[in-house]
Amino acid sequence: MQKMILWSILILAFLLRVYQITDYPAGFSPDEAGQGYTAYSLLKTGKDEWGQAFPLAPRSYGDYRAPLYTYLTVPSVAIFGLNEFSVRFPAVIFGSLAVLVVYLVTIELFAKQNVFDSKKLALLSAFLLAISPWHISLSRGAFEPNLPTLLLPLGIWAFLRGLEAKKYMLFSGLLFGLSLFSYYSARVIAPVLLFFLVIWKIPRDQWIGFVKKYTLAVAVFVLFLFTALSTSFLGGNTRVADVAIFSPTGGWGAVADRRYEAVLQGLQDELARLFSNKVSYTLGQFINNYLSYLSPQFLFTNGAGESTYGLSPGIGLLYLIELPMFIAGLIIFTKPGTGFAGKLIIFWLLISFIPAALAKGPGYAANRAALAMPAIQIISAVGTLACLSLISKYRNIKAQKLLNCFVVALLVSLVFFLESYFYHAPVQNSRFMSYGWRQAVEYLKSTEGEYSQIVVSKRFSEPQIYVAFYNQLDPKVVQDASRDWLRYEAEGKLFVDQLGEYKLGKYVFKTFDYKLESSLDSVLFVGQPQDFPQNIVAQKTVYYPGGKPAVLIVDPSKATYAQTL
Repeated sequence: MQKMILWSILILAFLLRVYQITDYPAGFSPDEAGQGYTAYSLLKTGKDEWGQAFPLAPRSYGDYRAPLYTYLTVPSVAIFGLNEFSVRFPAVIFGSLAVLVVYLVTIELFAKQNVFDSKKLALLSAFLLAISPWHISLSRGAFEPNLPTLLLPLGIWAFLRGLEAKKYMLFSGLLFGLSLFSYYSARVIAPVLLFFLVIWKIPRDQWIGFVKKYTLAVAVFVLFLFTALSTSFLGGNTRVADVAIFSPTGGWGAVADRRYEAVLQGLQDELARLFSNKVSYTLGQFINNYLSYLSPQFLFTNGAGESTYGLSPGIGLLYLIELPMFIAGLIIFTKPGTGFAGKLIIFWLLISFIPAALAKGPGYAANRAALAMPAIQIISAVGTLACLSLISKYRNIKAQKLLNCFVVALLVSLVFFLESYFYHAPVQNSRFMSYGWRQAVEYLKSTEGEYSQIVVSKRFSEPQIYVAFYNQLDPKVVQDASRDWLRYEAEGKLFVDQLGEYKLGKYVFKTFDYKLESSLDSVLFVGQPQDFPQNIVAQKTVYYPGGKPAVLIVDPSKATYAQTL
């Protein structure tokens, strides 16, 4: 019976993640297109689009990506071709496998405890992850945060099994090592989590013996760790410097202004420096950010702060019905006597929000905080079983009947989430997912032979990657063009699309003045409504799901103008 339930959960998880993945989330972000095209370029030439052979920190558009998802996408692109399905399908597989892994790790953690039925707890934890709005959303796109939610719990499971069977420890070292290349947040979390496992499960006087016994496993992880650190300094540090609170967007002006304000009010400058300095400012930012990720607003009501990872602001990352269960689970795990399992889960939860708290921005970055899964689901599952057991005891109702009712309530919540995800989120979020490029390039492919030049507005984010992706351009052509794109570094720009003008074949990317340039011969313009006269009738208009124009394609020689009242 339990195997049948587990299989049902896994099938549900897969279906929730694979259904219409090419259309939902609506749009295809530049990062997704970049993942796919880099995989395609590696497959065809052994080099990325910048001409770098098998990079460990693939250059994106100015920053650097963690490489694991890109390399795992190569087989999918080889099988299915370069398209949205092949790029997103690996995330579906990893997300579905994560559901199985949370089942395995929960059993491993709680099998020797007598408080709960470990298999029932594992099934409930897996079910909560399978239907999690947070996890579903991140598993339906080529989003890097999806990977650590599989690798880290699987690494924990293998570590615990490895204490009894040596071969699993090597597997654990490999998994923790690979997680360092899955997402930059994991480079903070994975070593700390592994260190916790060692100090808790291995007595201090046996550490040397542990290293001797598992020399190969330790060597594998250390090799991955040093490689990850070296790539962070050589390339990945650009990303860290760009997003960390240690480098505020406006510099340290806020600190200076606060100090100056205090001096004007009569406080001595030395004392003002004591209260307003880089350390106090950064610490304050970190604490505020960190606490925001533990708030009910983030987890249960408002949800993510941005839509670029297929997430839906205004929708809780967890179901509201889980709130009392999550609180109950926290209370249980923070009580003395919960043993190793309770301490690990709480530690896992608390450290998972550190990378997100260290990042600047609007906050509520659900992608950076995703490593808290599946610890959150395990906590909620423990709280659920405890609450239902208590109710059963005092109301004389069978606990299994209560659990069935709770599962039905969760499925109802799932239905409401799916209604929002498929019928409302596309209208709200498609603009942030660069919707419209598939349709635009399909039209351009049918007409580009008529023009000597196609001018694309720089209002779009990194439009060159969509031209390369949807045209399936020969990687050697893109590699040749990218040599010129590297001018952005010499000019002190952060991203390629900040260049004044750059090219890819007959495509020219720049900010254009349509009124001045429309007289040019044999030129096609691609832009947003703001790039053209208000009443122009485009040859092709791609609309957002909500009905507003997303991409306009205009041939000045054929353009007409609608009459305005």
